[in-house]
Amino acid sequence: MNTILEELNSSNKFIELENQIKNKKSPIAISGLTSVSEVMCIARIVERIKNPILLITYNEIQAKNLVKDFSFFTDKAVFLPKKEIVTYDYVAESKNLPYERIEVLNKIYENKNIIIVTSIEALNQKIIAKDSLYKNVIDLKVGENCNLDILKEKLIKLGYERFDLIDGRGEFSVRGGIIDVSINENMGIRIELWGDEIDSIRYFSIISQRSTESIEKISIYPAHEYILEEKLENVAKSIEKRIFRGKTLEIAEKDIEEIKAGNYLSKVDKYFNSFYKNSATILEYFSKGSLIFVDEISKIEARCKAIAEDEKNTVNTLLDKERMISDSLKNTETFENFRDKLKLYQTIYLNKFDNFFKSNIEKYDFNSKELNYFKSDTDIFIDDIRKFIKDKKKVHIVVDLKEKADKIIMLLQENEIPAIYQEKLNNKIIGSNNNTVIITKGVLSQGFLSYELNVCLITANELVSAKTRDKKRKSEVFKNAEKVVFADLKVGDYVVHRKYGIGIYIGVNTIEADGTVKDYIKLKYAGDAILYIPTNALDSIRKYVGGEELNLKLNSLGSKDWEKTTNKVKNNLRAVAKELIELYARRERAKGFAFSPDNEWQKQFEESFPYIETDDQLRCIEEVKKDMENEKPMDRLLCGDVGYGKTEVAIRAAFKAVMDHKQVVYLVPTTVLAKQQYESFKSRMKDFPVKVELLNRFVSTKDKNKIIKELALGEVDIVVATHKILGKDIRFKDLGLLIIDEEHRFGVKAKEKIKEYKMNVDVLTMTATPIPRTMHMSVVGIRDMSVIYDPPQNRKPVQTYVLEYDSEVIKEAITKELERNGQVFYLFNNVENIMQKADEISRLVPEAKVTYAHGRMTGSQIEDIMSDFVDGNTNVLVCTTILESGIDIPNANTIIVEKADRMGLAQLYQIRGRVGRSDRQGYAYITYKKDKLLSEVADKRLKAIKEFTEFGSGFKIAMRDLEIRGAGSLIGEVQHGHLEEVGYDTYCRLLDEVVKEEQGIKVDKEFEVQIDLNVTSYIPDSYISDSNQKIEIYQDIALCQNEKDIQDITDEIIDRFGDMPKQIENLLEISRIKQLAKKAFVNKISSKQSGTVFTFENEKFNGDKIIELIKIYGNNIKFSPGIKPMVTLKSNSKTEKDILNDVKDFLENVV
Repeated sequence: MNTILEELNSSNKFIELENQIKNKKSPIAISGLTSVSEVMCIARIVERIKNPILLITYNEIQAKNLVKDFSFFTDKAVFLPKKEIVTYDYVAESKNLPYERIEVLNKIYENKNIIIVTSIEALNQKIIAKDSLYKNVIDLKVGENCNLDILKEKLIKLGYERFDLIDGRGEFSVRGGIIDVSINENMGIRIELWGDEIDSIRYFSIISQRSTESIEKISIYPAHEYILEEKLENVAKSIEKRIFRGKTLEIAEKDIEEIKAGNYLSKVDKYFNSFYKNSATILEYFSKGSLIFVDEISKIEARCKAIAEDEKNTVNTLLDKERMISDSLKNTETFENFRDKLKLYQTIYLNKFDNFFKSNIEKYDFNSKELNYFKSDTDIFIDDIRKFIKDKKKVHIVVDLKEKADKIIMLLQENEIPAIYQEKLNNKIIGSNNNTVIITKGVLSQGFLSYELNVCLITANELVSAKTRDKKRKSEVFKNAEKVVFADLKVGDYVVHRKYGIGIYIGVNTIEADGTVKDYIKLKYAGDAILYIPTNALDSIRKYVGGEELNLKLNSLGSKDWEKTTNKVKNNLRAVAKELIELYARRERAKGFAFSPDNEWQKQFEESFPYIETDDQLRCIEEVKKDMENEKPMDRLLCGDVGYGKTEVAIRAAFKAVMDHKQVVYLVPTTVLAKQQYESFKSRMKDFPVKVELLNRFVSTKDKNKIIKELALGEVDIVVATHKILGKDIRFKDLGLLIIDEEHRFGVKAKEKIKEYKMNVDVLTMTATPIPRTMHMSVVGIRDMSVIYDPPQNRKPVQTYVLEYDSEVIKEAITKELERNGQVFYLFNNVENIMQKADEISRLVPEAKVTYAHGRMTGSQIEDIMSDFVDGNTNVLVCTTILESGIDIPNANTIIVEKADRMGLAQLYQIRGRVGRSDRQGYAYITYKKDKLLSEVADKRLKAIKEFTEFGSGFKIAMRDLEIRGAGSLIGEVQHGHLEEVGYDTYCRLLDEVVKEEQGIKVDKEFEVQIDLNVTSYIPDSYISDSNQKIEIYQDIALCQNEKDIQDITDEIIDRFGDMPKQIENLLEISRIKQLAKKAFVNKISSKQSGTVFTFENEKFNGDKIIELIKIYGNNIKFSPGIKPMVTLKSNSKTEKDILNDVKDFLENVV
């Protein structure tokens, strides 16, 4: 137990209150406590009561604040959000909220000793009854019997969807006797059956698909709260019995078809009463007599009235528009019902003042006040501490960092006040007495002084500043990072074979010949020619990524057209290669400036950062500094999702450069972003003698000329600029660092100019969606890459809806954001009609203050509009994609995108990243035109944005966008055609070869080994039935480079699919043989009647080896010289295992 909670033992009033609660006294009224002292008392009570406790407050903001304060005293508080009830249809939504809710409901069902904190809005919403939701809970234990068919049926009833491979929440898969079930987005459980008995239960990582820990038993709860109580046909019949007229009849008929087809989740709230005969509120999930705390009942009553009024207005609007009224809108409980239900529970009312409760209620009035101290309050702070100690109050001081605690201890000791630091408050404090001030680390919204509780709790974050900062946490993602994988291979996909060129993947064929069974990859080429590739040679195939597949020409087998194509592309690449080599060779040779190690000012500057860095941020900062301190000019790419803190990395690098009297250019793609980043730099550097200037089209000619002159004289340290800085008239006295923000927004010409700077200047390039060429260059090591994977604290994924455009939806979304005093971005990428669109929105939402902006406006116009928006003078900004490049407005947390199907995926992703940048929930409404038939490309784009609703998906987005719209302008127009001809992988491989050749490095011809032994080697359908997973395993085996790789894939196969059949063991042995063959320069091994024939590479053949082999094998080998030297090994091997062992032994003797 937190030791501060034990201080309550010395309060007679609190002990009396606690005894009354233990004795089930109800109702009780508590008044006079501050928010934090209330939280402290409840945290103490939850330690005594072993069942779930419910705390109801008046809105979600207050609920979240209470949970944050609880986290200081206990880890048992959880927040239950309200359901998002929407009055429109959507194609897809991100599932973060439903998953958050079901996790809390599951904890209530488990009867866990926790505090559930929720708002009255969430409490009064009708949901499925507890008995219905949990009637199919699955309890599993090692050693018990389990019928697989019944288990699958129950999982479906619990809302889990079956997939071949699980990669997210709410999914399960079955492979033979192995069942995987996801329990959250990162972790799943793996149940392995032996017949009908549970042999093992293991947790496994969804990312790696590998088991992590064995457990004895597990309970599987519902995947979400929308599980079916009735069959879908019965639900549809119930809806059909309702009376609909006009437009609502059309809507209902369409919905019934969707429901019958199984697409029911988005319809549940609309037809709630048809889906569920038994409903309840959260209150009824708690057993009768449970302990319920009600925070500020008067505010709860006022909120209930406001909710009822809002719902009434929404219903009237929907009636006027002949729109469907959602059952969930009409099902909300009234305040009176809520108050009556409370009589069934043990209820404690919390109120700041003793002015609300009737005289017949048991009352406890406490006397407490808030306590907070700031930098200027040091003397008052010391005087107060002395007074508290004199009054026998136990004094605790809370700070967020250990360094602050050290400073406060020094301050107290200087004033002869005994103090001790305690990292965790769950241990007995040694060496303290009642006069000792205890300082601890934590975060609280406010401090308090309570006269009856004998506790004084002070928050002193503002009283002192810290010297260094804590790391937030280790990055989980970093361990699995920097591995870029192309999408899965599916039947009908175009593929590129290294030797035969572009074909179409037809599938996996199992072929039996001479008593052995093997799988082959079947590819179709021009003229319907078929090519069978052994699965052990799958490393020679790549999925085609690059251009429009519609115009793609298949290669002909037996012709030389693929060889001609690759040679032509190679020749064309030589010019590119020369340029790259010169550029990078010059950089390698160039002696740049080696920056000095951090000085004292650098440390002070970094301490002044007002937030806690993520671990990834700190790692990236160190990587950048290390490069800067090296003599070789830095060329580092910094990738990080939108709003992940890349700017702070850049600011620290810039400050480091200035400390060595070097100048810095921070290059941004748009004028608006330039202004915002200029303000960020100015604000961060205000306490240091660093001169920061802005250079863009907002700057007057007079000021521009002055800045240019000062740059040449070295009087400006840092300039934040658009491409204007690339003009011929700009000269620097001593440029040391160039930072490029949102790199993908610059055109080829701007990039050419940037190259000139790169020769001897350190360059840091930043982007959230790295363009594929940049990404590839980084991966192959021409450029160093740093990645920030962790979101900052309090960031939440943006709740995303993909739906048909509907003005009523737009109205509701805007109104909802304005009601919480937020702002809205409305993306409308049509300059000609943007004014009419702004007028339309003003008429749609009259209370909104609408403005619009587009790229054709003058600089000053855009600046004024954006300034007004940032200052909150307007609250809806209709704009074109000028929005896209890094503008940061934390108060704008709703974004509406019209005609999203016309935008590139990277573009759409960046735009969505504009919202959800504070700790508020962000919303994105991605709309497409009603009844418009989406093009295949646009449909793929929307599907991808739906898939990637979580943070950190910039990498995946970049790869998917490359696949969808081809590499296009990413590599320059001249090269685009060449890339289309051979595909991205081959293009990169040829480029790599040409670069090496031009550098004079000998490029060895690709060495492929063909193995055709009379050994059954394939993956049986009975072991892995899904063809995608088969391909994945075949590819993993084919890509093995050494024994460690083989061991890893062996462990993974057994873990995921169970004990291996001998056919797969043979496959792995063939992989070992392949590696030995490469070392022995054997390019073909085949079984013949005369024995096993080994064909050697002529140029690498060592004749002396034959003499050694004859000594070992005598007459059992026969040597055939020629262009392709061959050795035939006679063998009497009867079993497949013997054949494989003989081949391995022979190759080991050759090596």
